[in-house]
Amino acid sequence: MPKVLIADDNAEMLETLEQIFTFYQFDVVKANDGKEAVEAAEKQLPDLIVLDGMMPVMDGFEACKALKGKSKTKDIPVVFLTANYIDVKDRITGFELGADDYILKPFNSKELVTRCKKILQRHNMMSMLRNKNEELNSKNKKIEDELANLLERSKVNDDTTFIDNVTGLYNFSFFQKRLKEEFLRAKRHENELSIVIVGFRNLEKINEVFGHQIGNYIVMKMANSLLNKTRASDVLARADNDRFYIILPQTDAQGCYFEAERIRVTLSNVNYFDDDLIETIKYPKRRISDFQNIGINLGAVSYPIEGEIVREDYELLNFAEEAFKKSRATGDDITIAYGVLQN
Repeated sequence: MPKVLIADDNAEMLETLEQIFTFYQFDVVKANDGKEAVEAAEKQLPDLIVLDGMMPVMDGFEACKALKGKSKTKDIPVVFLTANYIDVKDRITGFELGADDYILKPFNSKELVTRCKKILQRHNMMSMLRNKNEELNSKNKKIEDELANLLERSKVNDDTTFIDNVTGLYNFSFFQKRLKEEFLRAKRHENELSIVIVGFRNLEKINEVFGHQIGNYIVMKMANSLLNKTRASDVLARADNDRFYIILPQTDAQGCYFEAERIRVTLSNVNYFDDDLIETIKYPKRRISDFQNIGINLGAVSYPIEGEIVREDYELLNFAEEAFKKSRATGDDITIAYGVLQN
């Protein structure tokens, strides 16, 4: 159950608040003033802190400032619950100090708990957004191992990185290096080699309406889905233009198109705007449907290409880009393979 720390110098109010939160399945920690609240927060690390405004030793504003200045407690949501500081300037001060809500006494107990639960839900959601990259990195040990081998082979400087900061996947620079290696290997051994480009039309609009943090959350959902659908031998990377690039070694045109279609169907069925995200962004649910269709386009190419002489890896990539542009010009939710009349 969530843990709430309540600080109030009025013993009767403190007992009342304890009974309310206990009834609604909270674990309650109590403090009689701001100083006690700061000390208890560092020891107990509650999920939420409720502060009275006027208290002896240290008032609620001082306590909030102290809590937000400590590394252990700075991310804990704070709610002011006060009967003394009721002016608009007091509320502004509270919010400027980092409070998540400002509630006046007397209060409705159900409304108080509901607002506290909403704050916890939003806080948990934002924490998930911040931690998603680390989760993605931990699931992708294949990338870490391959990167370590690459760094060892090429003796790259320590300050060089091939990891995309948003998704934890490879970045486009690494993709280009691997494409050159795989293309030379395919030519030398006369093997097939394929490339798939995945793009999403409406990401720019999502970033404009909801901000880049929500846009990055959507991108990370896409990255997770792609990781689950690509093969161990494939190389998956993300470019700054929000496109994903996939190298499919020893994969002919038919196999490439099959894999691309499998990816397209998977991405089309992902629920990018789940209930928790909708609750976090506070956007009318009826209008979320405007953004549910992300607009997926895939372009693919396979080497060797009948009727084309491909001497360099970048030429093969250009053909994939051409197929991707044709897919985007045709519509949404479409895979186009270079040289193949398939829609």
